[in-house]
Amino acid sequence: MLEQILLARQPILDTNCETVGYELLYRDAKGCPPDEFFNATAATCQVLINAYTGILQRGNVRTLPAFMNINEELLFHELPSFAADNVVLEITEDVPINDKTSAQIRRLSDAGFKIALDDFIWKDEFSAIMDVVDIVKVDVLALKGKTLFHTLEKLTAYNVTLLAEKVETLAEFHRFRKLGFALFQGYFFAMPQVIEGKPISGNELTMMELLAELGNPDATPQGLEKIISKDPHLAVRLLKIVNSATFSLQRSISTINEAVVLLGFAELKRWAVVVSLSGTLDIPDELCRELLIRAKMCELIAPHYHAEAGLGFLIGILSGVDTLLSIPMEDISLHIPLSDAVNDALLHREGELGLMLNDVISFSRYEWDKLSPLTDEQTLLKAQSESIQWTINSQKAAFN
Repeated sequence: MLEQILLARQPILDTNCETVGYELLYRDAKGCPPDEFFNATAATCQVLINAYTGILQRGNVRTLPAFMNINEELLFHELPSFAADNVVLEITEDVPINDKTSAQIRRLSDAGFKIALDDFIWKDEFSAIMDVVDIVKVDVLALKGKTLFHTLEKLTAYNVTLLAEKVETLAEFHRFRKLGFALFQGYFFAMPQVIEGKPISGNELTMMELLAELGNPDATPQGLEKIISKDPHLAVRLLKIVNSATFSLQRSISTINEAVVLLGFAELKRWAVVVSLSGTLDIPDELCRELLIRAKMCELIAPHYHAEAGLGFLIGILSGVDTLLSIPMEDISLHIPLSDAVNDALLHREGELGLMLNDVISFSRYEWDKLSPLTDEQTLLKAQSESIQWTINSQKAAFN
């Protein structure tokens, strides 16, 4: 049954933009949240949850909590015993709070589950369970003005953590942080903060040159080596990776040129981007993860859009370069030479490359009704799963 379930994950971040969990968004082949999700064997379910909530954090692979929507029917299903340590139960807004549901929510809390209330708007019946609620999720896009402040005022009497969902800009993030929210959900961390006249740092300049080389059909090993040599930290980390057990080479290598010969130019260019994104730029870790997952997904599904895999990887990374470098997407071509097809994909989501990028982003963001007919959902799901694992493994190698 699980192979028929579509999954997406949306990060939940704290006030420091550190990822503290993922909401798992899912449905079955009929478009409904699958009641069978927790009825699958516990082992399979645990592997699935771990795969979608695993990240590399400070050099160590960790499994973060999975936030999962629980409707009234699922509320009374038997949950796997492992889930109490790994899952936050989001009680959806359509669950009536009565004696029966209140008693079950208390039983789940006593069993060790963290309880969250989703799309929260204060109703007096909530007072019956607020003492066991850990997190209250407020849709700040829908709840505004007096209703928002009335809700926040009611919640001051309880020991709950406030989570603002659908936070889409940095300005909103700062505003709701001041209002007392401690957790945030939305894509504010991936929004560019363009600063007029901002100078480009050395790391950002190296990244731009690497991206230009990634898309240059006439690139040479010598040209790549020249770029990498400008950043000794990058060069050392790349050579450490190449000499690690990841590649199981027969002999040690000491130059980028040798690495190109042994690994291939395309492989080394990808690793150069992984290392550059992993801790050398002043951007949220979650953005690095999202872009690497997106790039790998584009690489894996590129043949469905009659595109070369390496070009797919490039477009995935470039789709977030405005945020990486704090420059408008319209100005990217001033710094990185791009073909008309790539520009059309990045700026307007046009052409087959644009459809590919739009499909990957839409699938990852649970917007499955926006997918084009050029590929199918199960292909995207497989590519997503492989890309998440690839990103964890790649970043782990880059940090070691």
